[in-house]
Amino acid sequence: MKQVKDKSAKIYVALPTMNEMENMESFIEYYKSQDYNNVELFICVNQPDDWWGKEEKIHICENNLQTLDYLKSIPGNTIHILDRCSKGNGWTGKKFGVGQARKVLMDEIAKNAADNDIIISIDADTDFNPNYFSSIVENFQEHPKAVALSIPYYHPLNEDPSANRQILHYEIYMRYYALNLWRIKSPYSFTAVGSAMALPVWSYKTIDGITPHKSGEDFYFLQKLRKYGVVLSWNREKVYPAARFSDRVFFGTGPAMIKGNQGDWSSYPIYPYRLFDKLGDFFNFFPKLFESEIETPLDDFISETFGHDGIWQQFRQNSKT
Repeated sequence: MKQVKDKSAKIYVALPTMNEMENMESFIEYYKSQDYNNVELFICVNQPDDWWGKEEKIHICENNLQTLDYLKSIPGNTIHILDRCSKGNGWTGKKFGVGQARKVLMDEIAKNAADNDIIISIDADTDFNPNYFSSIVENFQEHPKAVALSIPYYHPLNEDPSANRQILHYEIYMRYYALNLWRIKSPYSFTAVGSAMALPVWSYKTIDGITPHKSGEDFYFLQKLRKYGVVLSWNREKVYPAARFSDRVFFGTGPAMIKGNQGDWSSYPIYPYRLFDKLGDFFNFFPKLFESEIETPLDDFISETFGHDGIWQQFRQNSKT
């Protein structure tokens, strides 16, 4: 195992949490067991403020208060708590959800961190080995121009056969999609998992931060970063998010498992690989499309989607190069 030579970079862990008291103690143990000690943990315990008035949501609010009390009882000064759950402090209006929590966390970290420090995005139900943090520091030291890291992941199986079937289906969907993008040399051949992302603070500041979404913020975030630079997709350590039926977010692992358990995988299709071949051919036409109109494998799709055939002329007019 390699050793990190330069430990000057501080790691800032960004952890959004809601209704996660059952996982919090084990997460803190994983955090404390890391062999890289230049670390601070920022936790946003959150839910909409009006949930305090909804009988079916009170248990989540009370669970969050238990989490707050537990976190406040931990000695030391490396854990920073952002209270967005107690009465009067929860989300209001349209800004709520895990995407908003990640934004608040990362914005707060960016105010305190140096440009070469590192943000690790993670979730409370995620397991990781003692050298996980150091492996990320080592990776960015070896690739100083990388703007982000999409970390390898694996959802461990458990004793629930139904949950195992659903998570295997979902992982096959995600890996098949990413592998085919890699096969056609797409610049976006990585998987976005909120509990498996890391980036240097300088790249976060450069793209003006994460755009909050109620779900899928990880996907849009990495897409935004990739337009600026290289997103790494390999790390010697991986993360192990829990495979569980959950409706905490509007789409993603938990909702996919719920729908899959009901026999509905329509939102997560396994596309024929030949469709990716057409997409790859289409990518190869890009240089010529900036010069003149030519036929492409996606002409019919583009015409149907945009309602006309003149999008390339618009792109050429708006392009600076």
